[in-house]
Amino acid sequence: MKLFPKILVLVCLLNVLMVVAQQPAYKSIMQEQADFYGQYKNYTDAQFDSLNNTRNTNLTSAKQASCNLTKKVLGWHPYWGGTTYTNYQWSLLSDLVYFDYDVSPTTGNNINSSFAWSTASVVTVAKANGTKIHICATMFSGHSSFWASTTAQTTFINNIISLLNARQGNGVNIDFEGMGSTDNAPFVTFITNLNNALNAANPAYELSICLYAVDWSGTFNIPALTAQVDYFTIMGYDYYYSGSAQAGPTAPLYNYQTSYNYTLGKTITYYVKQGAPANKLLMGLPYYGREWEVTQNSTLPAATTGSFNASRTLLAVSTGSNYTPGNKYWEGNCYSPYYKFTSGTSLRQCWIDDIYSMGRKFKQVNQRGLGGIAIWALGYDNGLTGYWNLIKDHFTTCELITCNDSIYDMGGPTRNYYDSENYAYTLAVPSGSLAQLQFVSFGTELNYDTLWLYNGASTSAAALIGSYTGTNSPGIKVSTSNSITVRFKSDNATTSFGFKAMKSCVTPSTATGMMGEIAQALQVYPNPTTDKVELVNCYLSRVYDSTGKLMVDVPLNEARTNFDFKLLGTGLYFAEVITQTNSRKTIKIIVNSN
Repeated sequence: MKLFPKILVLVCLLNVLMVVAQQPAYKSIMQEQADFYGQYKNYTDAQFDSLNNTRNTNLTSAKQASCNLTKKVLGWHPYWGGTTYTNYQWSLLSDLVYFDYDVSPTTGNNINSSFAWSTASVVTVAKANGTKIHICATMFSGHSSFWASTTAQTTFINNIISLLNARQGNGVNIDFEGMGSTDNAPFVTFITNLNNALNAANPAYELSICLYAVDWSGTFNIPALTAQVDYFTIMGYDYYYSGSAQAGPTAPLYNYQTSYNYTLGKTITYYVKQGAPANKLLMGLPYYGREWEVTQNSTLPAATTGSFNASRTLLAVSTGSNYTPGNKYWEGNCYSPYYKFTSGTSLRQCWIDDIYSMGRKFKQVNQRGLGGIAIWALGYDNGLTGYWNLIKDHFTTCELITCNDSIYDMGGPTRNYYDSENYAYTLAVPSGSLAQLQFVSFGTELNYDTLWLYNGASTSAAALIGSYTGTNSPGIKVSTSNSITVRFKSDNATTSFGFKAMKSCVTPSTATGMMGEIAQALQVYPNPTTDKVELVNCYLSRVYDSTGKLMVDVPLNEARTNFDFKLLGTGLYFAEVITQTNSRKTIKIIVNSN
């Protein structure tokens, strides 16, 4: 989806983190930023606030009193975060992980002079607010030396237990990066010893491990580790990183390019197939993006020059002068926004999530039955409420349930699903309505890859609506309640383009006697609006301004069922929509100021 230029005035609140990384070898965002801030020894929160030009606004909590978390929401607080914690929404944060105890491979002691767990105010405040507190222990190199020294391992384990005991902490998160297949066995031994020691010290202590977005070398023995840990935190970012030859999404929901098809969904499928229970997986998601200098900005993908790249936080993009609606574009294959612009004589692309694309990732967490999310990093949205509201809407008892949504397999609107998928999730609509699914397209490997639909939240035989494989599309199906469950399973070989469907509400009186084959009147609401509109029983094709100028052009295969008109500004617009019968209609939309 392309957003065509309009004039917008941005008020810059503060400057934020920019970490330039021109590394000859791959470094994760965690290592990259730890290396950068490692030069500032023994800094206080106030000094880091000054370094990062942090301003805090003491946000009102996004959580209502009656809302309770239904999934784990873990966030890493880097020691350089300063006092950004004053804007954390504690009622929406189950676990805070203090980053980082930098493990010496030869001694096991901490070698990060800025590691202030024992006195850090953020730890005190988190605990006072009922948020669990953990230590993140990192090791980016020298693993073989660590495995060879039982003394170093014992020292580390004893130190961690002492630190947890001193502050009545809750656990430790192990982030050992740069490991390969030769580390597989010694890592299991170390984790087993660590877990035994933690249990002996306090059976309530929790142990978690960071998993790589792509385990290229078979580093992790998942069955053995699963028996030792409470949960895994997948580092679901850096799919495109500082050294990438092409600019691309930090955390693609679906694959951007067919030649490189690693995505969040594929990562989940891999670890589940390896033996990790889905409810022990927390999907780490980025509150940052990355900006590269590129060789050209006319077509995608764009090659990087290698001369410049930088990480950009959510706050940096929300206030930066280059990140305007006129420079913002939508890449429909991977479901990610990006910015393209010129800085001086340098052509740039910045790929970073927005509220819509991150919301789709949160939905995938629910659809795949994961235990929750992990945030890298807390404070990178300092002063913004959008992602906190997303957490409330997706992972609390106040979950936002709407009539209308677009539903895809794990390959998204344009790509094939993956091998070895096996998942089920329930789609709900507001009480008093029945849930309808209208399938826009359908295709799986005949007799090997199958979709099942069920009435309600059960996958029992009695609730089965039907099973579908090959080109046997479900068409339009309506449940007998306000929810319908989707189950999908693929084998280990051939894949296909999968399914696209539109979820909507049906009134019981309309559904009576119709046997699920229903055409509903389209709706676009709210109208007038100040920002987002929802489309029911239709999807967006184009938006024109009052002069007839094309402002938004949505690819036909995207089946977009909402749009944020705040990106275009106040005024009169005409939305062209495609109905269930594939006819086109034009609807007048009035966008008012807040």
